[in-house]
Amino acid sequence: MRPNTLARRLAPLLLGATAFTAATAPCRDAAASGYLTARFGGDQGGPMMANGYALYFNPAALGGTTGTTITGDLSLALRYAHYKRGADALSPTPNNRDRLLADQKYVSANTGNANLLNLLALPFAGVHTDFGTKNLRAGYAVYVPFGGLATWDRDRGIPEAPGSADGPQRWHNISGQILAIYNTFGLAYVFGDSGFSLGASVSPVIHHVATVRARTADDSDEIEFPNGSLKEGRSYLDATGVNLQATAGAYWQSRSGDLRIGASYLSQPGFGETRMSGKLEGRTPAGDVKQDIDFVQSYPDIIRLGVAFTPLQRLEVRMDGEFVRWSTFERQCVVLRNKECNVNPDGSPTGGSANQDIVLNIPRNWNNAFGYRAGVGYAVTEALELGGSLSFTTSAVPKSTIDASTIDSFRLYGNVGGRYNVTKKLALGANYTHIYFLPVNTRGANQFDTLQKPSQSPSSDGKYTSQIGFLNLNVAYTF
Repeated sequence: MRPNTLARRLAPLLLGATAFTAATAPCRDAAASGYLTARFGGDQGGPMMANGYALYFNPAALGGTTGTTITGDLSLALRYAHYKRGADALSPTPNNRDRLLADQKYVSANTGNANLLNLLALPFAGVHTDFGTKNLRAGYAVYVPFGGLATWDRDRGIPEAPGSADGPQRWHNISGQILAIYNTFGLAYVFGDSGFSLGASVSPVIHHVATVRARTADDSDEIEFPNGSLKEGRSYLDATGVNLQATAGAYWQSRSGDLRIGASYLSQPGFGETRMSGKLEGRTPAGDVKQDIDFVQSYPDIIRLGVAFTPLQRLEVRMDGEFVRWSTFERQCVVLRNKECNVNPDGSPTGGSANQDIVLNIPRNWNNAFGYRAGVGYAVTEALELGGSLSFTTSAVPKSTIDASTIDSFRLYGNVGGRYNVTKKLALGANYTHIYFLPVNTRGANQFDTLQKPSQSPSSDGKYTSQIGFLNLNVAYTF
C-alpha cells in the first residue's frame, strides 16, 4: 500500500483519537533541543521513572508499575521571543542592491525589532495496566513530543509598505505550527522477581505543518518593483501525513526500590524521512497560485539513560540524559506531489526534472544535541513529595540556518514542584519550569541569501533571545 493511501485511511481514525490534543495544544515551543518538546510530568518524566510517562520515555519502565492507572497532564507555557534584524541582513537582488540600500523605505520596512508572546497548552493523556498479572504490562498514550508554534506580534510598520506590519521576521515566519502527534501503544514484560523488564512501543504519528510567510518570486526581501508597484506577497502551506515510530527499552529496579535504572532508544518517525501532503497557496500582486505539494523532512532518533537512587531515608536523587541525533534534520523541502527533493550542496537542484519538482528547499543542517538533568525528590510526609532539578540542553540549530521559526540556543532549566497522594488511588502533581535561552548573535553567519534557488531565502541574520516559563499540572488515578 502506498504511504499516502495509508495516511488517508488512518488519519480519520487517529485524528478522532487525538481530537483533544489537536484542539487544545497547537503546541508550545521546544522545551528541549530543536523541536523536541518532551517535558511531560516535570521531573516525573524520565527513562527510569515507573509511571504513565514511561509510554514515551521508556516503555520498559512500565514493569515497575502495578494496577491500572489513568494519567492526565497539562502544561501551560508562556513563551517570549525577540528578534532584531539589522541592515547587514538585507537581501535585495544584485541588480538593485545599491539603489535599495540607499532607500530608507526599503531599509525601514525590513529592519528593526520583532516580538512574540504566546500562551500555549500541551496535554498528555494515557492509561496503563498490569491486567492483574505479575509479568505483563501494557498501555496507550497520546501526546506531542515534537512541535513548535509561533505567532509574531504585528505593529504599525511603514505606512508606504503595508506588508511591513507583519514585522522584519516575516520573510521566514509570520505565524505557523509544526506538530508530531503520537498515539503510542506500549508493552513491557517483567522477568520473574528479578526487577528487570524489557519493553517496546509503536506509535502511529500524525504530522502536521501550517505556516504563513512573506515571499517574492525572486526570493529577495524587496517590497516593490523599480516602478513602485507592490512586489511582496504571502505564501501559506498546510500539509498532513501519518508515519510510524517505534521505541525499545530496558529497566531494572532493586528489590527495595532504592535503585532504578532505565535506558531507551526511540527511532526516527517514519524510520527516516517523513512526508506530508497538502497545499501551497501563494498570493502575489500578479495573482494567486495553488499547488498540490509534499512537505519532506527527517526527525531525529533519541537515546535516553537515567538512574534514581535513595542515599538517605526520604531523599531520592535522579539523573538522566539524552542524545538527540538532529544531524538527520538536513532540510525542510516543499516538492510537487510525489516528487523528490534532490539538491546540491549549494542549494541548486541536481538537474533534469528536479528543476520543476522542487518548489522550495529550506536548508537546516542541524547539529546533534544532548541534555543532562539532575534533581532530587524529598518525602516530606508519606503523602507529600517536594523536589526540583537543574538541567541543560545544547543547541541543535546552527547560526547559518537559524531563523524566526527555529529559535534555539544553549538552554538552562530550573524546575521546582511537588506531588501529593490525596488517597491511595489518587495523586496530584504540579511543577514550574523556567527555561533560559542564551542570546544568539549570528554576526553574518547566516547563509540563506548565499544559496542558489530553490534554496535561497532572505537572510535571517540578527540577534535572537527567548525564554519560556511553564506550569505543569498532572493527575494519576490507580484502581
